[in-house]
Amino acid sequence: MSTPRGRSHAARVTGLLVVLALALSACAGIPQTGPVTKVQDDTGLGESTVRYLPAKPVQGASPEQIVRGYLDAMLAFPASSRTAAAFLTPEAAEEWNPTSRVGVYSKPVVSGRAPSTTGLDDPRGGPNGAVDVRLGFTDEATLDRQGHYTPRSGGGSVTYTLELVEGQWRITNPQDGALVNLKFFTDYFRPFNLFFFDRAGTRLVADPVHLVVGDQLATNLMASLARGPRPLIGPASRTYLPPLSQLRPSVPVNRDGVADVEFTDDLAELSDSARDHLSAQVVWTLRQVPDITAAQIIGGATPLTAGGREVQPISGWGGYGPSLARGRGYALSGNRVVEIEDGRVSRLSGSWGRDARGAELIGVSDAGVAGVLPGRDLVRVTDRSGAGARQIAGTNFLTPQWDVDGTLWLVDATSGGPRVRVVEGGRARRLDARPLRRLDVDSFSLSPDGTRYAVTTPTARSHRVFVGMVLRDAKDRLVGLGEAQRVAISAGNIRSVSWASETTIGFLADSTSGGTTVDAVAIDGAEPPDDLDGGGASLPTSSVNALAIGPGEVPRLFATDTRGRLWSQSPDGSWRPLQATGVTGLTFGR
Repeated sequence: MSTPRGRSHAARVTGLLVVLALALSACAGIPQTGPVTKVQDDTGLGESTVRYLPAKPVQGASPEQIVRGYLDAMLAFPASSRTAAAFLTPEAAEEWNPTSRVGVYSKPVVSGRAPSTTGLDDPRGGPNGAVDVRLGFTDEATLDRQGHYTPRSGGGSVTYTLELVEGQWRITNPQDGALVNLKFFTDYFRPFNLFFFDRAGTRLVADPVHLVVGDQLATNLMASLARGPRPLIGPASRTYLPPLSQLRPSVPVNRDGVADVEFTDDLAELSDSARDHLSAQVVWTLRQVPDITAAQIIGGATPLTAGGREVQPISGWGGYGPSLARGRGYALSGNRVVEIEDGRVSRLSGSWGRDARGAELIGVSDAGVAGVLPGRDLVRVTDRSGAGARQIAGTNFLTPQWDVDGTLWLVDATSGGPRVRVVEGGRARRLDARPLRRLDVDSFSLSPDGTRYAVTTPTARSHRVFVGMVLRDAKDRLVGLGEAQRVAISAGNIRSVSWASETTIGFLADSTSGGTTVDAVAIDGAEPPDDLDGGGASLPTSSVNALAIGPGEVPRLFATDTRGRLWSQSPDGSWRPLQATGVTGLTFGR
């Protein structure tokens, strides 16, 4: 892999400064030389506290040693490309772009040298001819220049060609971007979210990335944010930030925790609304950086303000984020709708708590109650007290979903594939759900912020999970579903998928010990750094068949088993039974 030619030196330097920690947390092997220093944990993100300064090339090193040293040099932390570039020819060092991508791999093997095809034609011949050294590895994942994670599997390799420069072997063809072994990725990379807006500018849309922790984290987050929404979420999102070329190459943070975000172009011509949206994107993205307390955003000579203050607190602009309203668990028990709150089970007030009319599935929110009646061909919809009843017909309805705006979503089966309808003002209308047309959907759920959907499709022994964007137009009108992307999950016998956060999905799966476990995966296929169940006790029984998750800083977990018992996870991670019998239709709502 090679770097495209024609890129100016200034642009390369700017790219290095802006995305340095992302790209140069690179390559393979266990450090053999260079000082290793134990330091204080300076970010609060739980990363390794080992900083490493790799060694430069030694005189007389063999081609294999140069390749190993080059790989080792890319493991520098804090990140720096200077030492790694010393293993390249001057021309290769000039053209190498370590910020274009990051490859994550394991089990590296450096093979012995062989005459290069180029070397065979080298007029110098003999010991001066070029040689090839092959690096083989297991391909684990790739990150694009914004930090978007894509899981990989299978074998990978890079063949490095080396030639003599003033009597010393140097690499002529570095790989595109950087490489990092799996341990380095685990130690130094962490998941973060970039925050964009939906098309209407009504709600923030989280986009997960993985970046290197450390002093450059704020800089790298702002650089990734300024690159704008990626194509995958583009149809459902927009940005109010100026382009990356207008972002100052560094985002310093002073002793008081104030991050200084500067753009070269004056922002005076932006509307008040655009300035507020820009501020919200910056503040929500930077609030993930430990020790940042506020942000100062300046464009040319124009500072952006919040409530008249140029220094904007990191807790600001909460109205654009996901609702903080505390939800509850709901279920069906004894032909009644019950509410689960703080370890107690009580009947829902109103007629549904007295007679659920044989409902098999239930959806509850402050906006109303929707129950799928026996046979699953009718949905009965009322307000929360049970008044104003109306019925909507269909075929084999899935669990009704209420979104954060109080809109009811209904998904059922038709001869042409899944049908998705929304009920607004008492009337149902169909959305464009073509991405689901070829999927045998057996569950549908909306993310807590209403920006994404997840569906499952059955396989012979498990389920596949797909996630896509909810599409709204510039007037905030629901129009359809974006493309469904399969989420890479390695767990066996996946079932009962539920959103744990705006970008994380929880589910039941078979554990290696033969029981059932609660597992989680980010929508990009990466494993979250913490267990969803907080490392608590295992599930109370192997017969657990349903899971419901209450999203929040500490997710709340409920489960049912095949005997109709209801379980709740305690704050200490243990599971305890609740006073309810014959429980079905477990769900979560507001």
